[in-house]
Amino acid sequence: MSLSVTRCRSSHALLAAVLVAGVVSGCGSTHRVRSGGTLAVSVNEWRVTPGNVDAPAGVLEIVVHNSGRLAHNLVISHDGIRVAETAPIMPGQNADVVASVNKGSYLMYSSMVDDQATGVYGTLHVG
Repeated sequence: MSLSVTRCRSSHALLAAVLVAGVVSGCGSTHRVRSGGTLAVSVNEWRVTPGNVDAPAGVLEIVVHNSGRLAHNLVISHDGIRVAETAPIMPGQNADVVASVNKGSYLMYSSMVDDQATGVYGTLHVG
């Protein structure tokens, strides 16, 4: 009996290690947008995906998809000032927004309900 429990614990430990490795490796990736390209963003109750984006300065077209179960929006802000934002997007729907961005670091987030409190944000690096 103890062999089965040990095997079960080992399996759970292995599964947990694989899941943590997947989450950590996904957090470190950066999506790159080339000049004139379009950024596709997904927003739900838990995150903005991709969470890290590099883009060139200029006009950036963003297509936002609400993959959650509640209404969300997307706000792009720089130093606390909103540069661009969508209206609320219903679940399963898309919205387009165009942002004029200069060199710097921008915050991408949903300002609906308490999305920021649950970590629904990402970073846009413009260089």
